[in-house]
Amino acid sequence: MRHQPLLAKISLAAFVAGFLCALTASLGTRFGLWDYTLGLKILMPAVAVGCIGLVAGLAWIWRALAINNSEGWRYGAIGLIGSALLVGIPADYLWLSVSLPPIHDVSTDIGDAPKFETLLSWRKDAPNPASYDGPAIVAYDGVKMTTALAQKYAYPDIKPLERLKMQYTWKEFYGKMFWRALNLANAFGWQIAAFDYKTGRIEATDTSFWFGVTSDIVIRIRPAGALGVRIDIRSKSRVGQADCGRNAEIIRPFLVLMRQ
Repeated sequence: MRHQPLLAKISLAAFVAGFLCALTASLGTRFGLWDYTLGLKILMPAVAVGCIGLVAGLAWIWRALAINNSEGWRYGAIGLIGSALLVGIPADYLWLSVSLPPIHDVSTDIGDAPKFETLLSWRKDAPNPASYDGPAIVAYDGVKMTTALAQKYAYPDIKPLERLKMQYTWKEFYGKMFWRALNLANAFGWQIAAFDYKTGRIEATDTSFWFGVTSDIVIRIRPAGALGVRIDIRSKSRVGQADCGRNAEIIRPFLVLMRQ
């Protein structure tokens, strides 16, 4: 029985050590103390220590259930749950990185992707260029294909949105859609870089909470015949090769709300 509280304390200690290491990796990257690649390398020991905490926590709860004794439950419960999160979240991202295509540029229009203008100066030092990656060759499901084709397979719902003007004049409807798009961008917490009502262009950025990974976003609204408008949106990461679906997740809620 004396091993039970020891296992609980080991689990808690491993979780705390791993969490502090992960926090250092995350915040150091976010505040520019080192680059994204080094941040991921610093995260790896945190996950390894988290595995120790998870194993110790599982051993603690197995023993507690076997002998019907909850000794050390405070340490054990925190260590087990915390270590599971510490290991589970990176494991989920790892799974996404191997199950989704290794792309970081997603656009509703893969034939004529919206281009960055104002954001060109914002991302001039970014490892990933501002040009559209659609023609670039990647390997997905063991097959070599273009980034645009990989996107079609992985995210078939990411496509242009066309809206009919219905009871509005075209000018009224265009204005309604443009200002709705801009209001949504603000509501999502994106940093607006520029917007131009005449050309129907909105540019913004979205930065992840933990590692501060920035995706640049451009929205384009233009006529769709005489009856409505076509809305396209593109999101591209400044760093990294595989975005683990992040850019698609930026675009999806925007398209859903613009359809309403």
